[in-house]
Amino acid sequence: MLNFIRRTLILTIMICFIVLLRPVAAYSVDQPLRKAGAVDLERTQALRKREAAVRIQEAALQVKEKQLTAMKADIDKRISHLTEMQKKFEARLAAGMAEYQAVKNKNFKKLIKIYSAMSPSKLAPLLNAMSDLETTRVLRAMKTDLAAKIIAKLDQAKAVAVSKRLGMLGSK
Repeated sequence: MLNFIRRTLILTIMICFIVLLRPVAAYSVDQPLRKAGAVDLERTQALRKREAAVRIQEAALQVKEKQLTAMKADIDKRISHLTEMQKKFEARLAAGMAEYQAVKNKNFKKLIKIYSAMSPSKLAPLLNAMSDLETTRVLRAMKTDLAAKIIAKLDQAKAVAVSKRLGMLGSK
């Protein structure tokens, strides 16, 4: 964008020089040299002012371009830093989730040991109060003979629902 503006300004200045110098060139071929008049001096001064203004604008554009380049480098550096931080965070989160799952599995196994030590007649009311999914999960973790004794002690509707989930009577 800045290069386009710079090129446009330079092209405009060149066109101005060509347009302004063309009549002078035409006169110089046909006519002898003459002294510069007030109009020519005004044109020259106007052109010099324009050139100075263009130089100032080009300098300002160069400063802005340097600022933008520095800002871009800073932004790229920050993005890189944030990406690195995100990767570290994701790694920590994954490690935390693995640790959480390990603790959760350990606690579940401990609960299964406790439930397995209970008599089926004492455990059945607890499992009746749980959801079918939770009851199924508990029974799957137990030994088959103990699970069979517990299912026999469950409410009839609960026993049917859990049996279906266990895959004993159907696929649900």
